[in-house]
Amino acid sequence: MREAVLCLIMMFASVAFAITPEEEIMQADRDFNRATQAKRAEGWLSYFALDDAALPSPPVAGKQAITEKYQKLFADADFTLTWDPAKAEVFPGGAMGYTTGRYVARFKDDGKTMESSGRYITVWKKQKDGAWKIVTDTGSPDGPPRETHSK
Repeated sequence: MREAVLCLIMMFASVAFAITPEEEIMQADRDFNRATQAKRAEGWLSYFALDDAALPSPPVAGKQAITEKYQKLFADADFTLTWDPAKAEVFPGGAMGYTTGRYVARFKDDGKTMESSGRYITVWKKQKDGAWKIVTDTGSPDGPPRETHSK
């Protein structure tokens, strides 16, 4: 009897602490941000399902084209990109979902430190191993880049 009660307690505890698919992709998006800060292009690309990915603006598709685009972008030591997911939704069936939030990009233009902020959407696809990978990502700036006096 004691073992049965302990088993029931463990079962209810695991249900109470179960992570939802939305929480999974929110965490994946946060981890994606951390990996990008730590490893730049390598971190960024590690979260893409490169064989399935395509980017809308400007259109870029395929592993080689996406890799080249982001290696070039992150090769600029003055370029930084950070973001914070605010919402996630997983579509019925549980194989795809998206995250949205705000981003901030910093870069140099004619020696001036510039900042661009805006909103983004990232579409995620659950892989056979259970990991969430990106199949598309895009953003829209709030307005033109502005000069900033931060580093």
